Amino acid sequence: MTGWRSAWTAARDALARPGLWPIALAGFLARGGLALFVAPIIVPPSLVGLATFIGPASITPTGPTAGLIVRIAVATGLGAAALVAGITIAAGAEIALIGLSPGESRQPSGRLLRRIVLIRLVSLLPLAVSLAVGVQRLGQIVYLELTLPTDLVTPIVIRVAAQAPEIVAGIILTWLLGETWGGLATRLAVLRGAGVGPALLGGLGLLARRMPTVLVLLGVSLIVAAGVLAGAIALIAWSWDLVRDALLGGVGFGAIPIAIAATLVFAACWLLALVAAGALGAWRAVAWTLLVGEDHRGSGGTDPGRATL
Repeated sequence: MTGWRSAWTAARDALARPGLWPIALAGFLARGGLALFVAPIIVPPSLVGLATFIGPASITPTGPTAGLIVRIAVATGLGAAALVAGITIAAGAEIALIGLSPGESRQPSGRLLRRIVLIRLVSLLPLAVSLAVGVQRLGQIVYLELTLPTDLVTPIVIRVAAQAPEIVAGIILTWLLGETWGGLATRLAVLRGAGVGPALLGGLGLLARRMPTVLVLLGVSLIVAAGVLAGAIALIAWSWDLVRDALLGGVGFGAIPIAIAATLVFAACWLLALVAAGALGAWRAVAWTLLVGEDHRGSGGTDPGRATL
């Protein structure tokens, strides 16, 4: 089955099984998708606000102050805890999706959940290395943009990316590599009962052995995901503008029905965006499961005795 055929078959299966959508949505939101849906309704802090939060005296000629180090440590700890929690929730959803997709299935268990969490954490290593290499350069650019901004109109994220495109490209590529590797390894662990090590090695082997098919499926999934998520975010942003205009521009009792109508439109758009994200996640999960499942049928399988941590 080629990447195109796998994607097409997965689309038919996912659309015919809406019961998969809530599970896929939970995994999508837990792995950071919630930030995409919240971003359109949050006003980003201004340069002055960021500088005030960091503190003009937080960095001295001798280095960062103790207060800044504490804030960085707290933020790092909270971020790590959120990352592990998100990966754990997403791993449970992923196990359920793979088990409910066409092909073999295994009942979720605590041991299998821990195995998938470890696989997903290890698959983040390429991204972690890329971030470690580029974080100093990016940090310098962010600091200069906060203290001496080159442009007050363009968002700071775009300005920073424009000054270090090679670092940003490396981060994106390593993220895609890790996601693909982790997705293949996860399915080997669930479908074949492989342990963490065999699943990770098998994921790399499958990635190398079926590189053209994997790249086609990856490209198709990225294009579809970009289109669906861009439309969903635009819909949320548009409906939120209606609510904001109704609340800020209305005066008197006549503005109340308008505000209520705008709020209902916003809620409907938000719900539609969530449904679209759930359908998208189910489709991607089924597509990758079909790819690994077919490779399994052609390879003779994996010895159940290797299903250990």
